[in-house]
Amino acid sequence: MNLNPKFCHTLFVVLFIVFSPSSLWAQQEFILWEESVLAKAKQNAGTLKYSSAIEKLKVEVDKALESGPFSVVHKKQLPPSGDIHDYTSMGPYWWPDPEKEDGLPYIRRDGEVNPEFHDYKDHNEFGALMKSLKTLSQAYYFTANEKYAKYALKLVNTWFLDEGTKMNPNLNYAQRIPGRTEGRGIGIIDTRQMALLPDILKVLSASTHWDAGLEKGMENWLTTYVSWLINSKHGKEEAVHGNNHTTWYFAQIIPLTLYIGETNRADSLAKAGLPLIIEEMIEKDGSQPAELARTISWNYSSMNLLAIMYYAQACEKVGINLWDVVNQKGGGIQKGLDFLFHYIQQKNEWPYPQIKALKLSLIKEQLNLAAFEYQNKKYKKGADQMKGEDTEFSYWDLVNFKQMRR
Repeated sequence: MNLNPKFCHTLFVVLFIVFSPSSLWAQQEFILWEESVLAKAKQNAGTLKYSSAIEKLKVEVDKALESGPFSVVHKKQLPPSGDIHDYTSMGPYWWPDPEKEDGLPYIRRDGEVNPEFHDYKDHNEFGALMKSLKTLSQAYYFTANEKYAKYALKLVNTWFLDEGTKMNPNLNYAQRIPGRTEGRGIGIIDTRQMALLPDILKVLSASTHWDAGLEKGMENWLTTYVSWLINSKHGKEEAVHGNNHTTWYFAQIIPLTLYIGETNRADSLAKAGLPLIIEEMIEKDGSQPAELARTISWNYSSMNLLAIMYYAQACEKVGINLWDVVNQKGGGIQKGLDFLFHYIQQKNEWPYPQIKALKLSLIKEQLNLAAFEYQNKKYKKGADQMKGEDTEFSYWDLVNFKQMRR
């Protein structure tokens, strides 16, 4: 199916739980987690066949219960605003200029992370927060154990709502570069995992520890944050930046906009992303040139493909199906996956720049999503072959291909 050019350029909840009428999510579906697959996974969770996957989840959730709480106030450096509650991070690939006595301004070394990056604690703490919330919420979904939800909601409250520890809803000072800028639009990619937050909150809203104050607080925080993403200089720049930054911008903002009930805005954002993502990023052979140009091209190609798939999932919620769309160059989502999958199937050497070890499992989630969306058994087989110690628990590991029918 070809995109209409005019269209292109238009810029653990268990199934038996009954939500209260006041719940923000009472009438809404999951956005990025596939509800029918989750239901099948829950049915299988107690069987011997899938015990290893559940054991992996148990190990991960035990660690999550010991993690955090996380907060932006743990950093030592005050942001330029002087407000410790403003998120701050540094561009990972920027290093002191060896030709300058003070090293300023910093220079770029793509794919090589400057150890100074880790001195800015907000980035790592937010990543750890989202990992713990994902694990705790899924453990709650599969076990209904309230201790998992209780601790997850404590983490949510600490990061987003508590007056003493909360993050202000902006990324004005994300990915600063010493000697160049105190913040950049591309810093918005730091919070890309917030795309999963609506589904996490939906699961947790079933808990006895969920309350109206927390729900309203999160709705207000995310409303302000979405407004910042749309109206700030950084947000406007990131939306049209190109490559994985633009994809993750839309993959993040559309689920958040749906969560706060702004469906019309979500529809407008979905359409605005079409010419920037679907039309531009994938070539006829399925390659993603902007990502192949990077020094860790496998990592970036797989990361951007996941964002494209998240974007497609979010677009489905406003009635736009992108899974079979072919752009004017002849590229599309399935071709993008097949381009990467080829190097797993044929054991061919990846011929593009890759200064880090090639981790094939970086496309495991994409293969599972594709197996479901395209009803293609080979994708599920490929994903299942990647189960191992180097991959995290995935609810997709609790189902077989026949149980992934739409």
